[in-house]
Amino acid sequence: MRVYYAHSMQIYNTEREKNELQIINTMFDKTICPNNDIGKTDRGMRVYLKIVEWADLIIVSEYCGYVGCGVYYEIKTAIEHNILVKCLRKNKLYDIEGLSIYDSNDLKIKYAKLKIKK
Repeated sequence: MRVYYAHSMQIYNTEREKNELQIINTMFDKTICPNNDIGKTDRGMRVYLKIVEWADLIIVSEYCGYVGCGVYYEIKTAIEHNILVKCLRKNKLYDIEGLSIYDSNDLKIKYAKLKIKK
């Protein structure tokens, strides 16, 4: 299974990113981390969205209870391509029902809020 770890750039190169990747890697064999496996690109989001389309599962990590614009578009792309999306919270995976824009002016942190299946 090809897994893509969608997370805020605010988490890049932190202990949290390391810990979340470790948790994900105990559940799945191959995880694509945009920070570690792709890095910055001058082609914008297209590169990341193509990899999302290739993946079988998207695992999302929120930052301060929200997702930024980039992660929003990764989730939106996955949903449009019928790719399963799950949210990693407190070391557990939860199904995502959808998402809604929360603050369209805050592109980095509070752009959107996830709707988690109960």
